[in-house]
Amino acid sequence: MENGTKEILKQAGFGKAVDLVEKGLCPICEKPVNEKDFKDELSRKEFDISGLCQPCQNKIFVER
Repeated sequence: MENGTKEILKQAGFGKAVDLVEKGLCPICEKPVNEKDFKDELSRKEFDISGLCQPCQNKIFVER
């Protein structure tokens, strides 16, 4: 994540989430993210955007 983006997110109230992602932790469940757990390239891209682990992505992005 670029420094400019980090600062914008922190100013918007997402400082804790930014800190967690920088430590390799999911910003929702706060557990370590294991990149081997991602089921596909789309999940990996989502991780790059949000920092979410695969289990949290599965809970948020439910197919209907």
